[in-house]
Amino acid sequence: MNLVLALIAIATLTGAWRARRAGWRDPRLWLQPVAAVLLAATLLPPSLPVDVGTLSVLTPGATAEQQRALPWRARRVALPGAVTAASVEPVPDLATALRRHPESRQLRLLGNGLPPRDLDAASGLALRFEPAPEAGIVAIEAPARARLGTQLVIRGRAAAPAVRVALHDPSGAQVEVASVDGDGGFRLSAIARAAGSARFELRAYDAADALLDHAALPLLIEPGERLSLRYRAGTPDADAKYWRRWAQDAGLDVAYRAGLSEAMALSSDDPAAAALAPEALAASDLVVIDERAWEALSADETSALLTAVDGGLGLLLKLTGPLPPAVAADWAALGFATTPLEAPPAVTLDQRLAMRERAGFTAAPAAIRAAPALTPLLRADDGSLLAAWTARGAGRIALWTLLDSYRLVLAGEAGRHGSLWGEVIARISRPLPPSGQGPQLPRDSWIGERLVACGLGAAAGLQAPDGTVQTLLVDAAGCAAAWPGVAGWHQLQSGGASHALYVRAADDAAGLRALRDREATRRLAAVAAAGTVPVERPQRLPRWPFWLGWLGVVSLLWWRERQA
Repeated sequence: MNLVLALIAIATLTGAWRARRAGWRDPRLWLQPVAAVLLAATLLPPSLPVDVGTLSVLTPGATAEQQRALPWRARRVALPGAVTAASVEPVPDLATALRRHPESRQLRLLGNGLPPRDLDAASGLALRFEPAPEAGIVAIEAPARARLGTQLVIRGRAAAPAVRVALHDPSGAQVEVASVDGDGGFRLSAIARAAGSARFELRAYDAADALLDHAALPLLIEPGERLSLRYRAGTPDADAKYWRRWAQDAGLDVAYRAGLSEAMALSSDDPAAAALAPEALAASDLVVIDERAWEALSADETSALLTAVDGGLGLLLKLTGPLPPAVAADWAALGFATTPLEAPPAVTLDQRLAMRERAGFTAAPAAIRAAPALTPLLRADDGSLLAAWTARGAGRIALWTLLDSYRLVLAGEAGRHGSLWGEVIARISRPLPPSGQGPQLPRDSWIGERLVACGLGAAAGLQAPDGTVQTLLVDAAGCAAAWPGVAGWHQLQSGGASHALYVRAADDAAGLRALRDREATRRLAAVAAAGTVPVERPQRLPRWPFWLGWLGVVSLLWWRERQA
């Protein structure tokens, strides 16, 4: 090395002596030392200290700005899914990267964070996490199960530049569209129309209607129980008419009786079925009665009704007009104090029903007084209480003041009408016997990722949508892992029963997946070891910049010689 430098120095001094004869102002006099230095740097590039203890890891979502912000001498690797330059070293996982760079004591993570497979490999190391900006649909609040005919309410949040989110039903048809508010929030709704496993989908668009992200909404729609209901009305009305039609279409057993005069009453096919005898009440799940019918009850019927409520029967008190003083006193004793109003108030239910168009309704001329023992069942958009319930013994009693829910049917919203009443009946009616608890399944799973299910029997298997079955190895705790390779509905078979499990495609719900990795990486960084002292090691600079500089200077010298 010294010999090479000596030869370069001798050649430089010789050339400078020759150029001196042409005058001190000759450019060759100072270009030759520059060329000599560049040639020496090309042959023997200098070294600079490099921190080999810090490894920059580019995860999926790492932006070009984040990569440009890294020191040019930083060692960097890219995990699968990260979009990087060709010069960045790709690795299949973090464990492989650490084996290739055993000096690493600290990780600098850029992007959406580490996927589940890499979290264990990062334990014990110091972490510095620089998350990428959020993108797509980043949060979804939706039920995993629903009863047939009920209304589904989906809430979520989408990151900029998303301006609207559309909901598509299992057939692919667009059900509803919602604009994104200032915080990125949105709210959509649909009706569960067919029992079984269903796949709805959310799609986020920007201002130019370009698709930004899409996320499947897997839903298990369960058929409702065949409940036995009894309806006693003082007189027929439109709301009871449409309620009976809905209940019959929903497969409920309804015994109806409405008074027409002191000597006449309108009853169902079996007049005795609407009786409030103890034996009939014991076989019923819910009784609906308005204030006129309550006033006409005998003492024995009232006693039998309240005794049945203590045993678990549901009771819905339906207010259809001004409340008689005697009935008001009876209902106040049950926990429902009311305040008379001069006229039936007009109310709206757009927030509760997620209406596409504004619709007006009417409430009874009485306001329910709030009480600690009352649980709200239905509120108007202005916050007024339209229905509430309270517990009595093993049963529940509710007071309902909405007069014209049937307007939903007339407005073409029969699904919302059925969903409203289905939720009310499910909340108030006699509690059903508890069903057996199934296995604990993950809410979100993607193909190619490890999923864990617990609460399994000794023998378990996972059947893919294409019919192939993967036998699972169940540990002593009743848990098993699987790596599904096909997207769609899978069937987890355990203990002679089959349980539906949805596995997302690799490109599905990219925003949710990024949020999951981002939060998991933040939690890991919060408990990671403190930053380590840099481990510096000399590293030679690349030759090509010095060679290009030397070539340029030599070209100038050659041109000068030609001019001389």
